[in-house]
Amino acid sequence: MSKGKKIKLINASKILGTIAVVGGFLAIGKKIKNNRVQKSLENEEYSTGNTRFFGTLYLDDGKEKTPVDFQDFKDIPVYTGQKIEIRDTDKNHKNKLSWIEINDNNKKLLICDRNILKEVTWNELNQQNLIFGRVVIIDGKKYILRLLTGSNEKQDGKVNEWDKYVVNVDNIVGLPVSADYETDYNSKDDENNDNLWHWYNFASYTQSEGSKGKKLCVTRGFSFVEDSNESDKDLKYETVGYRPVLELLE
Repeated sequence: MSKGKKIKLINASKILGTIAVVGGFLAIGKKIKNNRVQKSLENEEYSTGNTRFFGTLYLDDGKEKTPVDFQDFKDIPVYTGQKIEIRDTDKNHKNKLSWIEINDNNKKLLICDRNILKEVTWNELNQQNLIFGRVVIIDGKKYILRLLTGSNEKQDGKVNEWDKYVVNVDNIVGLPVSADYETDYNSKDDENNDNLWHWYNFASYTQSEGSKGKKLCVTRGFSFVEDSNESDKDLKYETVGYRPVLELLE
């Protein structure tokens, strides 16, 4: 073999060796990055009362902007039979849902701070397993997507989630207090509470069924934060909406 050919073969071997080394570094770097992302997700902190912009609402594969009209609620999507999903967080901030973090004895919740869908019945939500919950994966983390409990009746000696977190009957640090209707009513308390949870003039469905029969469901909010009403599961209401909850599965 000529000297020139030998040099070409040696140079080619060096190039291939360099490519292999670089490829190895890239693969290792990608693995390290993925491990860091996973570790970051596992160590993610939940601080009660913090707002988190996370996930995006999709109706039949079409992404929806997060509603911001808290006066007339004209920008809230209307349900017309679409498939309802909450998927990975969109890059556009206008499409990111807004949640309030809850860390309650290692029970980690994200409660949507507003209704994100209107003119949908309780039964239509239930048909898509959105009342009592279905498992979803958003941004690499697994959650149960469901509604808050909202019955005035204590279950297993526990206060329902609407009263516990939205009304804040236990005065949990990080969450706004609500007005006390039995003693000294303070409208400012209700205003501060509504500024976070946006329940005024727009009630929310809960998991709880009505005390008068299984055809009814409990809705919470509207005139004041403690408001509790029973609505027909098969009827659509302009003033009752879908407020999702994500419960972290660890």
